[in-house]
Amino acid sequence: MDYYLQRRNHLFRALKKDGHEALLVTNPTNVRYLSGFTGDSSYLLLTNKNIILISDSRFELQIAEECKDVEVVIRPHTKKLLDAAAEVVVKSGLKSVGVEAAHITVMVLEALSAAVPKVTFAQTKNTVEALRNVKDSSEVEAIRQAVRVAERAFHMFVSTLRETDTEKEMVDSMEAFVRRAGGLATSFPPIVAVGERGALPHALPTTRPFQEGTKLLVDWGADLGYKSDLTRTLKSPFSTIPTRRNKLERTGYAFEELYAIVQKAQDAAVKMLRHGVAAKDVDSAARKVFADAKLRDAPQLKLADHFTHGLGHGIGLEIHEGPSIRANSEDILEAGMVVTIEPGIYIPEWGGIRLEDDFLILKDGANRLTTLPHDYGAIH
Repeated sequence: MDYYLQRRNHLFRALKKDGHEALLVTNPTNVRYLSGFTGDSSYLLLTNKNIILISDSRFELQIAEECKDVEVVIRPHTKKLLDAAAEVVVKSGLKSVGVEAAHITVMVLEALSAAVPKVTFAQTKNTVEALRNVKDSSEVEAIRQAVRVAERAFHMFVSTLRETDTEKEMVDSMEAFVRRAGGLATSFPPIVAVGERGALPHALPTTRPFQEGTKLLVDWGADLGYKSDLTRTLKSPFSTIPTRRNKLERTGYAFEELYAIVQKAQDAAVKMLRHGVAAKDVDSAARKVFADAKLRDAPQLKLADHFTHGLGHGIGLEIHEGPSIRANSEDILEAGMVVTIEPGIYIPEWGGIRLEDDFLILKDGANRLTTLPHDYGAIH
């Protein structure tokens, strides 16, 4: 099956419905989605008659390898991309062209309008992104492969951990292991947080060594073009060096009890996953678990106040795509979407626990793409 042709046909039907003759695609990710071209500095013009990739000689051979059934206009190095695009629009005889409002700048839009005054450039919002939310079978398989690579990298990561490893060293190791496992790169800079630093959901790596914490939060993914996104929180097998700053982290709340609550919140959310369900209701299912939970030794602690981000998001060519699974989301889940479910608890001076897996939405449920065990002691 020609998935690129299928995507372009879906897109043109959406454009026609909105009253546009064509769409000038300037977002590199959307250019890739519609053509297969993995380079940059290129635009794509989609009309009802053809699809034209406007690029330069640096990518000429690459385009020949990656793109099928695409007309190509190679601009000389003396001509700006904007000017080349304007010429293509004129030659196409178009009167109304949609542009990507979320990506094109005001300066570029004004320059286009000035260069082609007889053409109306209308701003479109998320036209391609709406198509990207629902994955075809080739995309699902690509994400599955990205998950497998991330999981292989994790096994390498945990097997080499040392108590003297710093957060920065562990981040560097994870990036290397993802590449060694077959990834092009990590999906994003990995998050590795020792002890109480896990209370920062997006903690930046420091020189803090593993042995100064009782637990380790690791958030990572593999990029193979399509991306994966996973989080595990591990209980340290090493002796913890007592310091003034990690006293609450060592003597405070029971890790196992909090971990079980986070797991219960993910389970509750996963049970909600299916076609037609409001994304905000999935988020609500997890939050209810936190709202109802009471710690044995700290019943006054309101865990719902310590879940400080949305429950999940779509993944694909980008690490954050639609749908958005959060309390204020207006998205409705559809079969074919691939989403993360990542509940977490973040307690200042104690740390955090997050558990994240990737799921394919089905008509009557969801398929968990990640296979790593939910074992917080999984350092061997």
